[in-house]
Amino acid sequence: MCDKCIEEMARERRENAGRLDFADASVWLGRPQGFPLAREVNAGEIGPLLRHYGIRTGFISHWHGKLLSPQDGNRALDEALPLLPPDCGVIWTGLPLLAGETGPLPGPGRVPARLGGVRLFPKTHGFPLADWVVGSLCRWMVEQRLPLFIWHTELEWSALRLLAKAFPDLTIIVESQPQKILYHARPLFLLMGECTRVLVETSNFVGQGCVEYVVRNFGPERLVFGTFLPVGDPLVPMGMLLDADIDEAQRKLAAGDNLRRLLGKVER
Repeated sequence: MCDKCIEEMARERRENAGRLDFADASVWLGRPQGFPLAREVNAGEIGPLLRHYGIRTGFISHWHGKLLSPQDGNRALDEALPLLPPDCGVIWTGLPLLAGETGPLPGPGRVPARLGGVRLFPKTHGFPLADWVVGSLCRWMVEQRLPLFIWHTELEWSALRLLAKAFPDLTIIVESQPQKILYHARPLFLLMGECTRVLVETSNFVGQGCVEYVVRNFGPERLVFGTFLPVGDPLVPMGMLLDADIDEAQRKLAAGDNLRRLLGKVER
């Protein structure tokens, strides 16, 4: 293939991607765990990095929330907020609080500006994903219309099903990192069939026909775009959507409109 043809194909893909208004649910600050070749980015780099890949906006998390403590991660996000692009939000790390602890989330003691969601790490932080443990947090999230984010490697599928049944108004976004979720597609799809507010994030949602399967069986509203920056290459999930056998309206929902709808109230 000639260089001119390659350039023309690249230009066409950039134009197609630009029309989708990508919104990224999975952008991370701090030093990544388990990815020695991934570089750490600081808050001031987020805007240029998103623009480089043609991503319109993003929701930012911090590795400290998993590796040190939710308090450390949430405090770091609070400090980074002034350096983030004004249309970017943050996703805090949650924790079941004990009597006497300030809440509803661990950290500076107040709900942060531009809060877009809460992520739990039940396996890492040593608590069961059960109503009697995280129920009060889930009820607060439903009241605030905030979604729950959770890596599929941090959950037991039966426990997630019980939680989704106990809180049918809670939106749960199952994230496909840090391992491919392909190997857990059957319980994921069965759960999505039962619980209409369970969605899947696309950064590592690799597998022939997976995007089309979700769109065909559950609807395009059940996909949330994410990249897992700076560990993941955004061109992979972007390419999956660009190449998927779905129509343009469905593609636009999955690329960013679903996330903007879920996290639209970030000014608090």
